Amino acid sequence: MINSTERKPYVSYLSKKDERFAQKFAKQHGLKFITPRNLRISDAHKLVIWISEGKISFQDLSLKNSKPFKLNYLNFKKINSESSLLKKCFSKKDIGKKVIDLTGGYCIDALEISSMGFSVTAFEKKTWLYEFTKQCLADISHTDLKDSSQRINFICGDSLKLANKFRDHEIAYLDHMFEIKNDARAKKEIQFLRNLDLNDFDFLAIIKLIKKKFIKKIIYKSALHTDTKSLINLNPSRVIKGKAFKYSIFHIDQEAL
Repeated sequence: MINSTERKPYVSYLSKKDERFAQKFAKQHGLKFITPRNLRISDAHKLVIWISEGKISFQDLSLKNSKPFKLNYLNFKKINSESSLLKKCFSKKDIGKKVIDLTGGYCIDALEISSMGFSVTAFEKKTWLYEFTKQCLADISHTDLKDSSQRINFICGDSLKLANKFRDHEIAYLDHMFEIKNDARAKKEIQFLRNLDLNDFDFLAIIKLIKKKFIKKIIYKSALHTDTKSLINLNPSRVIKGKAFKYSIFHIDQEAL
């Protein structure tokens, strides 16, 4: 599925000495390079990837008092939280099973799942987003989170095309980017991706993946109003609702496929 509304971030630099590296990064990832001056006077969107001393940061210049950011996973309180809704999606029967995260993104959920003791293989097909997240995972210094991050096998590629190589993974996790209207609570890191309209997940492909008969359970995070059955042609066996989103849990009866 091709998303015709997707906006790509611009690439620029914070210091003149990083200009050539920024140009190279833009070319490698199919993005548009723009100088800081042209970015300021441009009427186009203000979502930018900054390059500084070989490091990547993101910024939405349309936001008042915004600053370039990298991910600090400790700011996402749900990780290691006993009240986490995601933890409720797993049972004792899941212990020892491997999880495949089909929509890695920032790997926030992958990190939370790995903090529960699971081995996770996470995919991200946007190469620029993969490079950013890989950098942020490598920069984790908190001991417990560092240990959890080492249980994540983070891969750049299309999960639905590569998942068949990971047939020992029985649980699939899916959190395609969705919009929550009037959600002023969304962190700037999440809103940055929402503003790019990256929702290009191919639900027909996940149906084909299910029929390969190694996935036994799917955990699907979506907006509260989402009709999950119409997307993947399955009825959830359980739904866990939060204030702004829900987790739909599907147990796959392979004999019935």
